Amino acid sequence: MKKSKIFCEVCEVISPAPSITKDFTIIKTIDMLKKESKICDSIDYIYVTERDGTLVGVFSIKEIFRYSPETKVSRIMISKVISVSSKTSSEQISDIAIKYGIKSVPITENGKLVGMISPKKLSHILHNSLRKDIFHFAGIHKSHLEYENTLQVPLLKSVTHRIPWLIIGLLGVIITAAVIGLFEGVLQNKIILVFFIPAVVYISGALGNQLQALFIRDLAVMGDKLKIHIYIIKQTSISILIALVISLITVIGIMTFWQDTQVANIIALSIFASIIITNFTSFAITYSLKKAGKDPAIGAGPFATMVSDSTSIIVYLLIASAML
Repeated sequence: MKKSKIFCEVCEVISPAPSITKDFTIIKTIDMLKKESKICDSIDYIYVTERDGTLVGVFSIKEIFRYSPETKVSRIMISKVISVSSKTSSEQISDIAIKYGIKSVPITENGKLVGMISPKKLSHILHNSLRKDIFHFAGIHKSHLEYENTLQVPLLKSVTHRIPWLIIGLLGVIITAAVIGLFEGVLQNKIILVFFIPAVVYISGALGNQLQALFIRDLAVMGDKLKIHIYIIKQTSISILIALVISLITVIGIMTFWQDTQVANIIALSIFASIIITNFTSFAITYSLKKAGKDPAIGAGPFATMVSDSTSIIVYLLIASAML
């Protein structure tokens, strides 16, 4: 059984890994399992190592029932082993387990087996990761994760966990309202423009949420392997196509019901510009938080929504003012 002392993000969930050297036979492996099975959370795979602990293979426990007792494990093991290091994030580990359909994930350091993440611990990692993302998207403080459900959280702590980003959002709304007041004359000239403010805000905000959800996930799963410039170029191209489609539908809808070319052009251009700006602000907020060593998921909460809403309204009113 292998479990070494290491320092990592997932140390608390590393379990001893059932391991043998490649000169073991099936019968010898069964004897080892009888003696040491109580140490493991569960046994789905048996890992094969060199005498120095280097991981060289793995096989499913069910394989020991398919071969004769004298068969050497080197004959039945799979040499290509999916493993991770102690520095791998919990999100990446759970993603690897799902991607390759494996029930436990071995942990290695410099090629040597130091332990594993058992199926039970993998479920725990995935559960916590999902809860963490949900709370961040809602702008709830990370310490809320210490409690299994909201009924366990003290009243005052619940308030302090949830109110900070809402206050920031409220300040953004107040500032935006003041900006709208500066364009009162424009809006009075074309009262129909007021009706489309929610549409412009919703479209840009929805796209921003989509982009940040994808970007946060890919940052967590791919880590340093994610080529940021290529990623942003591709996502921006997608955003431009989406903006063109939404703008075209907007023009068709307004011309069908109001037959006002000027309003149609103002709103379509505003939606297009808001989507493109939101595309860049979403990436900027998320990536800046990551580079600052903060959890980028924080940027996907009310703060980013406030930035998206405010900028889209300002862009809308500036375009309307310029075209009227």
